[in-house]
Amino acid sequence: MYEKFFSLDELPFDGLPDSRYYYVGNLQHQALEVLTNNLSRNGSICVLSGPSGSGKTTLVRMLIRSLPKRMRIITIDDPRLNEHMLLATILRASGVVATSLESIAELTLKLRKLLEHSVSSGIVTTVICDEAQGLSDEVIEQIRLISNIEGELGKMINFLLVGQEDLISNIQKPMHKMFYNRVKAFSMIKALKREEVQAYVNFRMQIAGCHDPIFTNRAIKALYKGTNGLPRVINAVADRALCIAFEQEKKTVSATTIKKAIEIVRHKRSLFAIGFKNFIKDCCITVFAKIPLLLAGLVISALTFALAYFYLPHHIDSQSIQALVSKDETVKTQYQKVMQALMPFNQKERKELYEFNEGIKQSLFLSDSLNTLIKVWGYERYDNLKATCVDLEKVKLKCSTLSSDLQTLKLINRPAVLNMRTDDMIPYYVLLKEYGTDTSEIIVGDKLWVVKTKFIEHYFDGQFTYISKAFSSKDKLEDLLTLDSFNQALERFKSFNSELLNLKVTDKKDLKKAYSEFSKLVDDDNLSEALLDNAQKQGPYLDD
Repeated sequence: MYEKFFSLDELPFDGLPDSRYYYVGNLQHQALEVLTNNLSRNGSICVLSGPSGSGKTTLVRMLIRSLPKRMRIITIDDPRLNEHMLLATILRASGVVATSLESIAELTLKLRKLLEHSVSSGIVTTVICDEAQGLSDEVIEQIRLISNIEGELGKMINFLLVGQEDLISNIQKPMHKMFYNRVKAFSMIKALKREEVQAYVNFRMQIAGCHDPIFTNRAIKALYKGTNGLPRVINAVADRALCIAFEQEKKTVSATTIKKAIEIVRHKRSLFAIGFKNFIKDCCITVFAKIPLLLAGLVISALTFALAYFYLPHHIDSQSIQALVSKDETVKTQYQKVMQALMPFNQKERKELYEFNEGIKQSLFLSDSLNTLIKVWGYERYDNLKATCVDLEKVKLKCSTLSSDLQTLKLINRPAVLNMRTDDMIPYYVLLKEYGTDTSEIIVGDKLWVVKTKFIEHYFDGQFTYISKAFSSKDKLEDLLTLDSFNQALERFKSFNSELLNLKVTDKKDLKKAYSEFSKLVDDDNLSEALLDNAQKQGPYLDD
């Protein structure tokens, strides 16, 4: 396939269930949170709806992983069952013998005993019905009756109905009014927006090992239009587009390639293209059949224009609008107001905000921000290619990625690439250059911005990557550090850990012993290395 050609470790759009490739957008994040909270305790009916191909099944898989461990999950994939089959399926999936000869009353009694035993053992039972838009009215009513089974601790079973948009209209029927009122949570997944499609494609490409933009902006636009933002269709079209680009030995996927992929995957040709070709064909036939008449018409028109130009009097003033405006102050003032209203980014502050937001939209690749971070350290590749963490090994530097808070980064005291998310849960990357109490400096794209620190703390996604000096076991601390630099670095950590208050070095020979004691107290290898890194005083720091 095309993995090696695009420097991929695996296929990014294979469509197989893999939690690493699950893109959590704003709606998916909300749905996961709401469903997890409601289904973690007994007695909930929840509904998850969305168009076909929007990722409902994958979301349910993620939901199952996030639910408590002591949870009995029963999945029903075929909605073509009756009330009797529903009860029997739940019982059999729980290890209870249930036959077709038993009545609904007998099966319900068995289910009650099962649920009472489960609740007493601390087990929560959740039944997930997929393709629930196909459930009959009788089965929906039976689900309501089962959910009403109560014990000493209240209701004892959960239901999650997963289906397309028709599911909502089905349970809104007058006959299901009681069921509708029992639903605790409605969650809906919609198709991805234009910006989310770009983030979705980039996310999956990065997980697969590619950190450079392969799909052009026009390609993303064509992909969005051709797939309506449905992840399942996006996967199929994007995979086919990569195959086509590989066959043509092109390192980028263009809009033309996407359109070819859509024709193959969706089995349809562009009606506009067919109509345009037919229009050109008809025009050519008409033009060549009536060329003599057209030429005669052009000659007559040219003669008429010449006569009018030379013999008719001219009363048109040649002054431009700008000249008229400059002569009248009132007109000039009104003209400027209108122009400012028509040009919303004419003012400095609004223009800067626009440029900042545009920079965020372009900061979707970790490799770009890492390349900038390496440049902040004063290094770059001589061949003008992006520098990577592997290149730093030659200059005794190393990259480290941590899942932690910004207070930890403040201790580490190095510029870092932060994983961020927009309000729509779209991931992007910024370089934190200086971290202050009120304001901080970040690099977005190729521009330095001063922003409020609260902005960074609000959108920070809990992971950062930084560069530090690489130490080895052969290095002697007394040769690398001075007493003053070590004690100064130590003071930084004392403000965050009171156990370090009595730790101080007065003799250079005690550096190794003090470092060993420090490592035991903080019990964190990254912070231990950060102490030595700060004490060396080489390279850029956050508190510069």
